[in-house]
Amino acid sequence: MEYEMRQGSLGIRVSDRGAELCSLTAWGREWMWQGDPAVWGRHAPTCFPWCGRLKDGWFEQDGRRYENGAHGFARDRVHTLVEQGENRLVFRLDADGDTLARYPWRFRLDTCYTVREDSLRVTYQVENRDSRPMPFQVGFHHAFALPLAAGAATQDHVIRFERAETPEEIVTGPEGLVSGKRPRFTGETEIELTDTLFDQDSICLTSLRSRWVEVALKGGGPALRLGMEGFPYVLLWSKPGPMRFVCIEPWYGLPDRLDGDHNLFRRPAIQVLQPGETFSCTQTTALLGGGAEG
Repeated sequence: MEYEMRQGSLGIRVSDRGAELCSLTAWGREWMWQGDPAVWGRHAPTCFPWCGRLKDGWFEQDGRRYENGAHGFARDRVHTLVEQGENRLVFRLDADGDTLARYPWRFRLDTCYTVREDSLRVTYQVENRDSRPMPFQVGFHHAFALPLAAGAATQDHVIRFERAETPEEIVTGPEGLVSGKRPRFTGETEIELTDTLFDQDSICLTSLRSRWVEVALKGGGPALRLGMEGFPYVLLWSKPGPMRFVCIEPWYGLPDRLDGDHNLFRRPAIQVLQPGETFSCTQTTALLGGGAEG
C-alpha cells in the first residue's frame, strides 16, 4: 500500500514495503528515480540492519550461520503505518519470527517522514528490544532522477560539497568488501558526473566536513541538497552506462572487510546498542532553484 502527503508544492508517496520513498514531486515534476526494472528497480531502499555486503553472504552468531543479502532485509519487508498527520508519516518494523531467522536480535525500526514546503526530512530510529547488546548498521539509499533539466547531459551535472574536501575513499574489491583507504578528490568542491564514473561500482567517502552535498547543474538551475551532517560515510552510486539517476547515500556502516571473520561485532563501522537503547539519524532533502523547467 502507498501513502501520499503534500505541503505546498512538495509532495511525497511512500510504500509500506520497505517504508520506501517512491516519489518526490515539486514544481510540476518528479525528482525521484522511478525504478525502471530494466535498469534498477528500486527508489530509496532502507539499508538495515547492515549496509553493503556480508562476506560470503553470511555471518555467524552463537555458533549458527545466518545467510543474507546486501543491505539487510528491511527494504523488502512490509512496515506498519503507526502515525499519519498533516505533514508526517511514521512506519514501523518490529522483529518477528522471520527476521529472527535472519538476524537473531529483537529490534524496532521506525522511519519518520516529515514534509515541509521546500524540503523532506527522513529519520530512522533503531531500538534494541533484546536482552543483550545488538550490532547493527543503518543507511539511506535515495536515487534522484537525471537529468535535472530537459536536454542536460550527464557531464552537465556535478556532485557539490558545502566546502573544499580532502576525503578518503573506502576501497572495495570486486566482491564489494572493504580492502583499504586512499585519498580521492583532494581539495575539490565538485565532482563532475560522467557515464563512466561508476564503472567500478560505488564511491564511498569518509572524513567529509561538509554539512551537505547536492546534485546540481554546472550552470545553475534546479538542485537537490542533502543534509548529511554527522554521518561518517557517504556513498555515491549509479548503474554503469548512460546515467539516468544518481544515489547519494549517507551511512552509519560499511561492508565487511575482505579479511573479515563473519562476526557482526567486528564488522567495520558497526554500531552497538545496549538493551533498551535507541539510535537515530536524519537525512534532509531540500529542493533549490524552484520553478526551473525540468
